[in-house]
Amino acid sequence: MTQYTTFSPMDAEKKSEEIITRKPSLAEGTVTSHQGANPPDFNQLAINNAIETIGMGRYQWQLMVSCGFGFIADQMLLVSISLVMPQASKEFGPRYGTLLSATQYAGLGVGAVVYGLIADFTGRRLAWQTSIFGVSVFTAICAASPNWAALNVFVVLSAFFGGGNLAIDLTVLAESLPRKWAFLLTSLACLWGLGNAITGLIAWPLVVNFCCPAGATPETCTKANNMGWRYLYIILGGLCLIMSVLRTFALGMSESPKWLVSRGELNEAVASINTMSKVNKSTYVMMVDQLHPHEQEDSKSAIKKAASMVGALFQGSKQIRSMICLIILWLLIGIAYPVYTVFLPYYLEAHGATLGDGSTYQTYRDWSISSVVGIWGPILSAFLVQVPFLGRRRSMTLTACACAAFSGAFTTVKNESQNLAFSSMINFWLNALYGIIYGYTPEVMPDAYRGIGCGLTLACGRIASLSAPFIATFGDVTTSVPIWVCCAFFGVIGIVSLVLPFEPGDS
Repeated sequence: MTQYTTFSPMDAEKKSEEIITRKPSLAEGTVTSHQGANPPDFNQLAINNAIETIGMGRYQWQLMVSCGFGFIADQMLLVSISLVMPQASKEFGPRYGTLLSATQYAGLGVGAVVYGLIADFTGRRLAWQTSIFGVSVFTAICAASPNWAALNVFVVLSAFFGGGNLAIDLTVLAESLPRKWAFLLTSLACLWGLGNAITGLIAWPLVVNFCCPAGATPETCTKANNMGWRYLYIILGGLCLIMSVLRTFALGMSESPKWLVSRGELNEAVASINTMSKVNKSTYVMMVDQLHPHEQEDSKSAIKKAASMVGALFQGSKQIRSMICLIILWLLIGIAYPVYTVFLPYYLEAHGATLGDGSTYQTYRDWSISSVVGIWGPILSAFLVQVPFLGRRRSMTLTACACAAFSGAFTTVKNESQNLAFSSMINFWLNALYGIIYGYTPEVMPDAYRGIGCGLTLACGRIASLSAPFIATFGDVTTSVPIWVCCAFFGVIGIVSLVLPFEPGDS
């Protein structure tokens, strides 16, 4: 029996570089076998090399714009809930209005896992095309909510598609970029700041002109004079629909060739590579005889297949270490970021900080400034990860330490200008850290299971974020313990980053 050697994700990257630099060349079709590699691994190397040969071009730039829509939509969902909660609470009078965000985080977590499985079961393209469309439909339907319970249902459905959307965006882009352009995965997170600013600027006139005043109750706040939050959902749903149409019809994508070869669909994989080459106006043409046929797995039930996919993420000591570290990173930042941002304003006010007059103008002015500053965090990260000494792992450590430092210092804020300055810097460094983690995660996942791998890790972060609304609702705002715990979490993130076994930039 022939003995095969299997590769870890980073081993495959190194082998791909060997093939690129070796003569004769696999890219030119003059290598038809690779001693010691089993057919699935060899086919992945061939696809990697084909993408490197084709290079960066129009196909990838269009895909990046399309995936950018996903980042904007994700942030619209997260931001809109904080704007809608106080306004809808005036109208419906729930006992715990802040727990609406817990509903959203639950939907985001479940959506990330389910869509990750769908992407690995049925392919990336269908999941990618339907995700933002689902967000657009249910976000708009939120505006029709007749009561608090219905609003929670529609929010969780919108979040379900939103959670799946970001996991798929990371997957499809990671599988299409040439290796030296992988830093773009990190820089794409700058669009969170844009999504923040867009949502805030849309909400500003709606909250001022079409919402009930502060202190209103269900007896004094009717649907007719509280339409602002409903208009916000309608507009955001419409924007997501436009992005969905552009993604599907104007900026379309072929099915991922890496996913296709992992399924043994070699003809389709070759067609996808050649489509990429044609769009990029490359002369490269791939032939199916450059790939090796291999037997498909016996059919399994959906549950057994899903379990085997998750199990495949934990094979080999390095891959196990990688997954455990990633899950820890996502859990920690999933708790630290929302708890910190939700709890801190209450703590500062309880300790005598003068944060301004609290007017709508000040609120949205500060929001806009902080959002614009946050745009630049991931752009800095995109440069940091290309510094040989830093790479992805040390860049995570650097940005996590900066988050810890500014978070702790923020507790000393006493006036409006300090609040604005520190909140802007926190936004900058948090986006920088988030961008690196988001970009790193799909890079180190096995090709065949990248969808569920990204979905599982993102879901850990979303589910961990469920703690934030409960702490804000039931926590003691006079204690600084939650803030310092968050600072400690950022410090642990910095340490865990150094334990990660894979550095995608290594050659």
